[in-house]
Amino acid sequence: MTLAVSTFRRALAARCLMVFVLALTSLPAAAESMQCGTFTAEDTGTTLTLQSPNQGFRQIPEQPPEPYLVSRLGNEMKLADLDNGGVWSLTVQEGGRLLSDGVSAYRLQRAARCQPASVFPPTSCRAQIGTCLHDLPLANSATLRQWCEEGVPAACKGLLANYQSEARDAPNAATPAEDDPELAEPAVCKPDSGSYDQAACLEAAREVMGKAMAKALLGGLAAGDPAPLPAAQLDEITALCRAQTAGTFCAKAADALWAAGRLLPARDALQLACTRGQDPRACQRAAPLAGLDARALAPVAATALPCGSYLADQGLMDHLAFGDGGMIDSGFGGKLRARLVDGDIRVRHDQGDDFVFKTLANGNLIGMDSWNRFGYYQRVGEAQQCSAPVVYVETPLPQDCPGIGRPGAAQACCAAGKLQGCNAAGHQLALSDRWADATPFYLKLCAAGVREGCENLASVYEHTGDEQLPAQIQAICAKDGKGTHVACDVHATRNWALLQVSAGLEAIAARMAAEAEDDDSPPDAPAKAKERPASNRKGGR
Repeated sequence: MTLAVSTFRRALAARCLMVFVLALTSLPAAAESMQCGTFTAEDTGTTLTLQSPNQGFRQIPEQPPEPYLVSRLGNEMKLADLDNGGVWSLTVQEGGRLLSDGVSAYRLQRAARCQPASVFPPTSCRAQIGTCLHDLPLANSATLRQWCEEGVPAACKGLLANYQSEARDAPNAATPAEDDPELAEPAVCKPDSGSYDQAACLEAAREVMGKAMAKALLGGLAAGDPAPLPAAQLDEITALCRAQTAGTFCAKAADALWAAGRLLPARDALQLACTRGQDPRACQRAAPLAGLDARALAPVAATALPCGSYLADQGLMDHLAFGDGGMIDSGFGGKLRARLVDGDIRVRHDQGDDFVFKTLANGNLIGMDSWNRFGYYQRVGEAQQCSAPVVYVETPLPQDCPGIGRPGAAQACCAAGKLQGCNAAGHQLALSDRWADATPFYLKLCAAGVREGCENLASVYEHTGDEQLPAQIQAICAKDGKGTHVACDVHATRNWALLQVSAGLEAIAARMAAEAEDDDSPPDAPAKAKERPASNRKGGR
C-alpha cells in the first residue's frame, strides 16, 4: 500500500513536470548566438549570469546560486535547473539585452565574453537534459546515481529521497498485509475460492479497512522520528557530496548524515554546501562547528539529565535551562520536561514529537531533531544541582477497537471501556471543530493514564477556554496521591494563561465571523434562522 502511494505521488510529479519539459526534450547545445554577461532584475535584485552559450546560473539574494543549462531558439530561451529539476522560459528582447519571464525583466548590466560551449557525452543526462528531467521523477536509484555522478545535483537529491522513502517504508514492507492475519485478504474476496461472494466481500473489506485504520490510530496522532539510512547508503551519499561542485545536495546530505549520528561527515558536508554550493544557510550552520575536532563531536550515551544552562548559536531552543525534575524553561512562557530515552535526552513539545539532544564526550550537547539540528550547546555558568526527574506512570494507547472505521463504532467502543475508541471519538469531534463535545472522551483517556488524552484536554482548553479543564486534570493528578500520574506532568508543563488568551482570541474571531454572517443574511430572515446549534458553535459554547 505504501509503495503504491509513493509511486502515485512520483507519477503525479512527473505529469506536472512534463508540462514544463516537453519543449526542452531536444535542446540543442547552442541553437543561436547568446549574449553573455550578468543580467539583473531591478524589482528583486536577482541576477542571471550567462557564462557560455549553454551554461549559466541565477542568484537570488540570500539564496545559493542555481546552476542552469541554457539553450536559445529564436526569441525564446530555455533554462534547465540542474539543482531542482525544473525548467524556466525567458523571452529574448532588445537584441539579447533584455530577458523577461512575464513577471520579472532581467536587463544586461555587465556584458562578458562567452566561454566555449561545454560538450557533454552523447548519452549523458546533460546532453539530453530535457528527456533526463522528464524521466527523473520516475527514475530508479541506479539511474539517478549515474546522473548524479554526471553532475546533475537534482538526481543526487532524487537518489537521497529514494533512500529515505525506502527507509521510511521498511517497517511496513517487513510486515506486509498477507503476514497479518487480521489484514489478510478474506476468502470471500478470492474468486478462485469456494466461498467467494461479492456482497460478503464488500462487508469483509469494510472490516479489514476498519482494522487497518485502528492500527494506524494506535499511536494517536504523533509522528515518529525519520528512519536512519543503512551504513552503505550513508557512505555513498558522503562520497557523492564530495564529488559535487554546485547545487544544494550537500546540505541535504548533511541533514541525513546528522540524523544518523554521523556528526563529523555531516559537518564536512555542510562545509562543502557552504564553500562549493555557496549556500548562505549552510555557511551559517557550519560556522559554530568548524573548529570542533573528532572528540568534541563524539556523542556518548547520557546516564543522567543535564543540570544548568546551555547555549547554542542556532536552533529553535538556543537556550536550554535544565532545572529540578528535568524541567526546562521553554523561553516562550511555558515549561518543558526532559527525560532520558536510550541514552538520548528527549524533550516533549506540542507538535507531536520530541526535541532530541545527545551528550558529547566533552560534556556539551548537540541538537539532533529537525528543529534544533546542528545546534552545538555549550555549558555556561556555575555548576548546579538538580533534583532527580519524576518517573511518570503512563498507559500506552491500546489497540482494542478493530471496527473503528464504521459509523458510530468509536463511540460504542468507548462506552464499552475500550480506550482506542475514546481516542478516535474525541478526534472525530475535534476535527469537526466540536472541541467541547470531545472533552468527555479525552477525560476518560487521561484518567486511564494515557498521555494523549491529557494533552488533548489542554488542546480543548486552548479552543474553548473551559475553566474547569485545568482543575479536572489537576484532580486526576491528585487522585493517586503519588504525583506520578501522567496528568501531573501535563498540568505542570502547560502555560494555562497563554492557552486561555488563545481561547479568548478564538472566541472573538468566532463572534466576528458570526456577526459578519448575520450582516449577510436577508433583511426579512427570521431571528431563529440566524442561530447556530450549540453543538456547531466554536467550542460548543
